[in-house]
Parts: sequence; C-alpha cells; structure tokens
Amino acid sequence: MAPTAAAACRLRPLPLGAARITGGRWAASQRANRAAIRAGPAGNGYAWLEAAAWEYAREPDAGLLRTLRAAPLPVREGQAGHLLRAAIALVRATGDRRPLQVATEVADALDGNPGCHPGLAMALVELFRETDHHRYLDLARQLVDAHGPTRPGYLAAGAADVAIEQDDGDLLDALTRHDPDAGGPGGLHWAWRMLLATGEPHYADAAERLLDDRDPRTLSSLDTYLATTDADGVQLHLHVPCRVTARLGEGRIQVAVETGDNRIRARVLDAPRREWTLSIRVPAWAGAAQLRLDGGRQRAWAGTYAEVVRTWQAGDTIELLLR
Repeated sequence: MAPTAAAACRLRPLPLGAARITGGRWAASQRANRAAIRAGPAGNGYAWLEAAAWEYAREPDAGLLRTLRAAPLPVREGQAGHLLRAAIALVRATGDRRPLQVATEVADALDGNPGCHPGLAMALVELFRETDHHRYLDLARQLVDAHGPTRPGYLAAGAADVAIEQDDGDLLDALTRHDPDAGGPGGLHWAWRMLLATGEPHYADAAERLLDDRDPRTLSSLDTYLATTDADGVQLHLHVPCRVTARLGEGRIQVAVETGDNRIRARVLDAPRREWTLSIRVPAWAGAAQLRLDGGRQRAWAGTYAEVVRTWQAGDTIELLLR
C-alpha cells in the first residue's frame, strides 16, 4: 500500500526495494516462490500477475519483465478487485502506467453499482492513491458504508484504508473491534493498515501471526512489512534477517538485522548526524525480554517497542533478548 502524503498515518511504509530479507526461513520461502512464479500462472491469473509484479519489484529480472509486459489483463465478471490490485502492482513495480487504463475503465464502470467483491474497497483506495481521483475513494467509502466496516478480511482492510485517507476517527475506532483471525487472508492486510494508522504494536503481533507462506502475493511483497518510518526514526516489526534503508530528512538510515537463538540484533550501517530513534518490537508473548546496548542491559516490556534515542553511528549495535 502507498498512503498519500495527507493520509492520517502514525507510521509510514517504506518504498518498494527499501527493505530486503537476507536469510532464514522466509528467504527460502521467497526463493521457492520466485521459482514457482517464473514457471507461469496457475489458478487465479490475477493473483499470479500481482505476485509476479511484486516479485519483479523485489528482484528485477529482464525475463520476468518481458512476461509481465506481455501478460493480458482480462476483464472478468465479479473479479474487479483482483484486476485492480494486479494492475496497480504492475504499475508500481515496473513504472509502466498502461495497466491503469484498464483499471480505471473497470472502476468507472462500477460507479453507482460496485457490488461486494471482498477486496474491491481496498483496491479502489489504492487506485485513488495512484491516480489522485477522489471518485475512487468515494466509491470505496460507499462499499464500506453499505456492508459495514467490521466485516472480516479484505473489506475491513479496505475500511482501514478509507479511515486513513479520510482521517475518520470513528471508522478507525470501529475497526479496533475487528477480529483479524476471523478474516482469512485479508486479516494480514487489515493488521498492517491498523499498525500504520495507530502505531500500536499488537497489530504487528497480529500481522506476524497471520503471515501465510502459501500465498505467493504475500511472499513476493513480504519485504514491505518489515519496517516503517516516522518523523523520529525507524521501527522494526518482523523478526527476520534483513537489511532496511530509510530516509530521515536529508539523511539516510541503514540497518542490518540478524536473528537466532531468541536474539534480534540490529546493527547500524549508516546514520545521519543527528539524534533519532531505533525501535524494535517486543512480542506480546515475550515474558522476560532484555535490551542490550553498550555492554549494559535493561528490561524490555512485552507488547511494546523497545526504543533507543541517540545519535547513532555506523557500527552501533542493539540486541533484543527474548525469553
């Protein structure tokens, strides 16, 4: 997702390519997923297109790009949400804006009669973000108002998108009563959007719990769930080996994360010459977590973010010990 500059977000997602998983179980799953994607579509062609687009953004490949550019975007009855998501993924991954023509034609045909495809509200908000045409955001709002914001899965995720873009505190409050575990695959999208909107760590706990290594779209876009930024610094949400690069004002932050034996070690590779905050999620299940920095240890509370504010330098390391 790519919230607009005016969106009511406590946290901001990183741009495509700014974070990368570097090892461990999820890297192995991503390699297997890439091989399956390169073998060609199977089953839901829209899902394959979306996964392939995110995979190209993760690791550009000339052969995959040729396949994506040659792939059609057929319009199928009742599949508008899937089509819009695939088209937007193609645009963001490749920079080719031609799929937007198909997407906008489909969305314009829905005006006044959007139906109730579960992922449509979420897709319409992304189309608004890509085109700056407010009618798509209004259409997403119409869907949410017609079917209720707390319906499980993708519709709740779309409602969270609407709340973020319209700064609707009442709608966001209603969404806090949603049960992500009842929502199937859409629960991950809801949890991530609620994390961005509120900054509350229990949504990151939910997102981690809801990760599905069977969904090629999740695996291809998994890097985008690793970290976020705000005006003060960088937040690390998922405990996987990775490298994260972010901008803070005019400066660049780069952090390498290693994991193992219930330890999460974050090493600063690059940092601006100013004070900023590095935050690491302490899972709700962690009973006796400790934070190690500069040879000392301090208690880290479960269900929070361990935050360290300092003028970081390349080579500085912080370690979270979980028990």
